[in-house]
Amino acid sequence: MQLGFRNTLLQRYIAGEFLRAFMAILGGLFVIYFSTRFASYLGQAAEGKIAPSHIFELLGLRMAVSLRDLIPMSLYLGIYAAIIRMQRDSELIALRAAGAGYSLLLVTAAKVGLISATLVAAMTLYAEPRAEQALREIKDQTANEATIAGVRAGRFKEISGGKRIFYAEKISADEKLLQNAFVHVREGGDVGILRSDNAYVETDPKNGDRFAIFLDGTSYAGRPGALDYVITQFGKYALRIETRAPADLSNEVLYMSTGDLLRFEAAGFTAELQRRIALPIGACLLPLLAALIAATGNSANWHLGLLIAVAAYFTYSNLIGVISNLTRKGALSPDFGFWLLQIVVVAVIVVWHFRQRYPHGWRRARRVATT
Repeated sequence: MQLGFRNTLLQRYIAGEFLRAFMAILGGLFVIYFSTRFASYLGQAAEGKIAPSHIFELLGLRMAVSLRDLIPMSLYLGIYAAIIRMQRDSELIALRAAGAGYSLLLVTAAKVGLISATLVAAMTLYAEPRAEQALREIKDQTANEATIAGVRAGRFKEISGGKRIFYAEKISADEKLLQNAFVHVREGGDVGILRSDNAYVETDPKNGDRFAIFLDGTSYAGRPGALDYVITQFGKYALRIETRAPADLSNEVLYMSTGDLLRFEAAGFTAELQRRIALPIGACLLPLLAALIAATGNSANWHLGLLIAVAAYFTYSNLIGVISNLTRKGALSPDFGFWLLQIVVVAVIVVWHFRQRYPHGWRRARRVATT
């Protein structure tokens, strides 16, 4: 009874060390990811690709989705860092002297990993597809607003790689109309200018192309240096300012709920379902791998162990992506690819733990067990 109570106290202490390191690393990664995404969205808003009013809404949804990757990575590195610190401060020696070996580290890492796997499963199976769907709806909603919002009164704005330049003297109060606007268009050696008192942006619902609609204006078209300019008065003129690339239908499965994926047997749907299941399994297995890597090394050569740990993590995560792409293309069976990877990881953990616990091999282990 005293042994069980002692192990419980030690597990709580070790779990606390793991969680403290996890929270510190998660906070750092979250700040880095947040600042990177925020700068990216500011750039897209300046280019007229998204409306500035929706930046924080997009950022919040994207950060929620990112926790699916940040939580397992932070826990993986946190467990490694906590064990290295315990080695440096000779706490592992004290644990072994108290009768608690490396098995206690693995048991604690497994329990913390189960919590992480539960959170990741809730995100990948439920929250992620809904967040991705909301992101797409917001981008579709702001398609007409983005270009108008990206044009500032009294400033020139390049569109389509500099082939078209917009200018508006002012913008209406509701930010839906450009007033006293013109656009300079260059196609090869020809130059055109369109001017009108009012203009707005419209998106074609069929193909997603965007047009600048000029109302009651004048167009001038011709070649510089020539005298045969064509001047036209118009009531409404549509000028294409952006051509959308064909939609990649292979990504549509990202927006489907897990229940909908279960109703289809095609390779793309099965691959996405297996990917969502594989991520929580990885979140449960990787903490064990981090504990083994840290326990094998020592505080003197922690940097070498860190390189091995980082390489192992990104190898696993990249293999998940490679297997997902291959299965969507039909080049690999989803059941074979994803599950084989998990079996390999489990085998590595079991063999590594056995070699660490019984360094003299199977015969020595059998003698110890018999004794």
